[in-house]
Order: sequence, then structure tokens, then C-alpha cells
Amino acid sequence: IKTLEMDLRGCEFGMTDCWLNIMPAGVAHSLHLHPQSFISGTYYVQTPQNSAAIKFEDPRLSKFMKAPPKKANCKRENKQFIAYPAKAGKVVLFESWLRHEVPASSNNSERISVSFNYNWW
Repeated sequence: IKTLEMDLRGCEFGMTDCWLNIMPAGVAHSLHLHPQSFISGTYYVQTPQNSAAIKFEDPRLSKFMKAPPKKANCKRENKQFIAYPAKAGKVVLFESWLRHEVPASSNNSERISVSFNYNWW
């Protein structure tokens, strides 16, 4: 919250939703966001080798219109999608308006995570 410079003086905030994700091989979670929340996250419990990373979409993507494709080796800040690896014991936090997805993994084991949302009032 400090890094994002959100002014929550006089407000309270807390976890409003929490759920378990069990993703076997070949299962994907399509592009989505988390309405009615301001911070969302995922804690990785079990991440077999080659587990799919969480993939975030550049929020400007719909405005690119006739922009040419990016070079394969372009800088991270110029990519249209950025992925963060799923690693057991790690947490990924992000602003809830940021669209994201989890592509299917090619391993034969289940990827297990706990996701959650925070809201303020």
C-alpha cells in the first residue's frame, strides 16, 4: 500500500474473499480481473516443475489499435504481457483491476494455490 501511495487514512481494509485453486494438467484460468476489490493476490502452496506462471496483461493493450508487433527480445516494460513464475511458498500481490490469466501447465501434477481479495471501507 505504501509503494502504491494509496491514501487510506481514516479507512479500514481487510480480506473479503479467499479461495483454493487446484489446477491439474491442461487446465487454464482465462483472462479476468477482480471487481469490488482493490488488492488481490495468490499464495502458491504446491507448484510442480513447469507450472504455468501467472500472466498479466498490459492495461493499455486495447488502445494499441494499429501498433506493430513488439520485437521478441523487447524490454520487459514494453511487453504486452508479463508473467511471474509460480513458486511454492511465494505470494504475488497486484491491483485488482489488472487483468490476468493462468495458462495450462504441461506437467502431470496439480498446482495448488490460495487466492484472495482485499477491499476498503
